[in-house]
Amino acid sequence: MGRAIRMAVEERGDVVVAMLGRPGPDRAERPDAGNLEPVDVAFEFSHASSFIPNIEYALASGCRAIVVGTTGWTAGPGAVVQLERRLIESGASAVVAPTYSLGAVLFAELAVEAARLFGHFADYDPYVFEWHRRGKADRPSGTALSIAGRLIPHLPSKRRALLADGPGAPALDTLEVVALRAGASPGMHVVGFDASGESFELRITARDRSAYVAGALLACDHLLAHPNRPPGLIAFDALVRELVAGQPESIDSPARAVA
Repeated sequence: MGRAIRMAVEERGDVVVAMLGRPGPDRAERPDAGNLEPVDVAFEFSHASSFIPNIEYALASGCRAIVVGTTGWTAGPGAVVQLERRLIESGASAVVAPTYSLGAVLFAELAVEAARLFGHFADYDPYVFEWHRRGKADRPSGTALSIAGRLIPHLPSKRRALLADGPGAPALDTLEVVALRAGASPGMHVVGFDASGESFELRITARDRSAYVAGALLACDHLLAHPNRPPGLIAFDALVRELVAGQPESIDSPARAVA
């Protein structure tokens, strides 16, 4: 994603002042963050283990707008609260998301609406299925977990969502989440409702990373267009809902970016 974002921002005329991997003794020494100024926006798409050091590095560069695509960092106790506090202290804003696919966000909105409708009829049994490349580390995907969590409140027959695992059928009150890791698929998600006489499915399939890059740039442009927005964390799906309600200002001048 870092390489794809760099290519995209350079193609549109933005200036990339640095592209940094995970910090560590076996990696190239980083330039002093203060020497990168001014930095308008940083993209953080690395790994949970390097997430906080990278955020601190971006803030030290003077950057106050960050687009976060790293997953897994929220697992630590109080991680979200601590990051939001740090951003507010610095006067910075960060858009965060398990996926920057605009289609995936709108897909989730449709899935929730479907759950509201089908949830009234117990004969329609819901499920979530996702397929990604064999090498994808998290299982199920953050997108699948997010969607499943949003469906549960609208499904009276389900109390929890669980990854399919082990022998035997799941409990009737379980929304089953199935994760497939095979081949080179960049990502596919299905939300379905199955009854004895028919099945209903919503499906979204990614062809490559370009959709994720487009969403990351959308988040970037929103932050740059609204520098006076209150600091803190901004969920990408909430941002998309804002944009559906009213289009943001356009960005005409080139930006400087850290990917």
